[in-house]
Amino acid sequence: MDTNRFDKNFWDSKYQLNKLGWDMGSVSPPLKEYIDQIQDRDISILLPGAGNSYEAEYLHTHGFRNVDVLDISKKPLENLKSRVKDFPASSLIHTDFFDWN
Repeated sequence: MDTNRFDKNFWDSKYQLNKLGWDMGSVSPPLKEYIDQIQDRDISILLPGAGNSYEAEYLHTHGFRNVDVLDISKKPLENLKSRVKDFPASSLIHTDFFDWN
């Protein structure tokens, strides 16, 4: 296993170089379909290792207010905040998932 994948610098570099092979640039269709069927907009949702957080953006713009985004790299959290100005800063958690309580 590549232990670098657990390193903050590894992920910072990925975002700086835009080397994100999985990044679709929007919410993935299966997750969008799942989100669209959720009735309770007050549920708590955690998106760990959320990348550029298109799902968090989609959730937020569709009335979900208890969405926390956690990532080891600060860059994707900044990307989300720049796209969604009113996303609560307190819900952008910059930490390693394995260190989070």
